[in-house]
Amino acid sequence: MTEPDSQQPPAAPPPELPGGQGNPWERRASLGVLQGLIEALKLFVTSPTEAFSQTIKSGDYGGPLLFAIAVGWVGILVGQIWDMMVGASVLSMLPSELRSEVPFVLIGSGGLLMSLIFAPVMIIIGIFLWSAILHLCLVIVGGLDQSNAGFEGSFRVVSYGMVAQLANLVPFVGDLLVGTWSIILAIIGVQQIHKTAQGKAITAVLIPVVLCCVCVAMGLFMAGASLMALFANQ
Repeated sequence: MTEPDSQQPPAAPPPELPGGQGNPWERRASLGVLQGLIEALKLFVTSPTEAFSQTIKSGDYGGPLLFAIAVGWVGILVGQIWDMMVGASVLSMLPSELRSEVPFVLIGSGGLLMSLIFAPVMIIIGIFLWSAILHLCLVIVGGLDQSNAGFEGSFRVVSYGMVAQLANLVPFVGDLLVGTWSIILAIIGVQQIHKTAQGKAITAVLIPVVLCCVCVAMGLFMAGASLMALFANQ
């Protein structure tokens, strides 16, 4: 009588996360939240292509959103501090009779506090709005033909692109750096997450940027024309 085989069958390997093993933030369960955040920031700053290539394509809205809120909140805090310092300097140069006319909320600690309180809400609204616009532009240019990430992929591109808010650490030119860096990260993210050709990624990202610039230019032109008409009538 033969003895039954006592060897156990090999255990099945653990299932892989969808879209890969994830960037450091998405591996925070094993790395730790703080370590995962720090490592993710380093990777997105120094090698965004590698960071987006590691990013999971779908399966979790909460993780990327939490990352965006944390990074964006810090960026807004620093930017508001610089703006408050500049505002205080400008205010000190104004005649005393005009200082009381400048809204305190725009230059004082009250404005800083209000911005920080409402910053998470504004970040969430901004991320979903920009994600929807970016995704629509990708549909228009045919940038989703090779993608299986769907809207969540665009959402991840925008969420992790909030790393650009760290450029607010640079005084005076922080806003310009944030805008430029955000565009670059969005293009790289779209290419890696949606497997989109570079030309289509650039076009999809720049469509809303160009439209915003046109709207701003038209608004400034109309405001200037109104002021000229006002001065002409006096």
